[in-house]
Amino acid sequence: MQRTLERQIDRYAARQASGGIRNAAALLVDTRDMGIKALVGSADFMNREIHGQVNGTLARRSPGSTLKPFIYALGFDQGILHPQTVLRDVPTSFGPYAPENFDGRFLGPITATDALNRSRNVPAVWIASQLKHPDLYAFLQTAGVRLDSSPQHYGLSLVLGGGEVTMQQLAALYAMLANGGAYQPLRLRQNEPRTPSRRLLSAEASFMTMDILRQHVRPDETTGAQRSSAPVYWKTGTSWSFRDAWTAGVFGPYVLIVWVGNFDNTGNAAFIGLDAAAPLFFRIVDSVRAERPVADATPHAPDGLKQVRVCLASGDLPNEWCPQQG
Repeated sequence: MQRTLERQIDRYAARQASGGIRNAAALLVDTRDMGIKALVGSADFMNREIHGQVNGTLARRSPGSTLKPFIYALGFDQGILHPQTVLRDVPTSFGPYAPENFDGRFLGPITATDALNRSRNVPAVWIASQLKHPDLYAFLQTAGVRLDSSPQHYGLSLVLGGGEVTMQQLAALYAMLANGGAYQPLRLRQNEPRTPSRRLLSAEASFMTMDILRQHVRPDETTGAQRSSAPVYWKTGTSWSFRDAWTAGVFGPYVLIVWVGNFDNTGNAAFIGLDAAAPLFFRIVDSVRAERPVADATPHAPDGLKQVRVCLASGDLPNEWCPQQG
């Protein structure tokens, strides 16, 4: 697996050099034992121009929108919304803070599922504004993410990448979703004992969040390995000023985190998660699946979940005034 990641990053850097993309990092974790199976900290360890001896998996960077799934999961646990809740993607002020979307547009009424998969900022910030305990700040602290400043310093911008995380911290968070809300730290060495898990999210909230990410359509990208129809649960992220491009996700028993950027913090308009990081992410996914076939078990919904029809206009339970149900 280590050779697979190295090979894919080498090829990626060679293909993208003309566009000013020279560096990338990737991390592969097995959610069954939380062991790090492969790690590439930079595109070229010996290249001083890209600071290749920096271990990118330990660098603290803005995660962009890769934390949004956890806002939704917390909202599910606190009864704020469900996957078909209709949210408002409209110009909104939260005190002095008025977030905008990446594309500069607003889509109006949108389901929670579509809002997460289309990475709409305003709905995510609204959910964050409704959280009680824990809010995102407290949740991240409990999950081992060190934040240097107070909650007031970050405010609601934390959900859009206002703080900093490492690739290893992000991998542990996504592994927690895959493991039904039970958090365990990563293991770097094979003889390192496993730490007992701590439940930070319910199994129900984790399942619903993963089910949303499963519906995220992968980009049309021709890969070097045979493409699999097995599900991938994934999310992209782009930091402010185009300094970091991310794709994080789960496939089979693995969590994969991919980062593209510069260690000296210089930006590049090409550093967009969907365009820069997602193609590399899916090349690695397809290569790992081709070389190490693993059965993708269909997750079963926890007993606490029940599928019901809702009013499409509101996302609420249907009543006599509901024109259309789904």
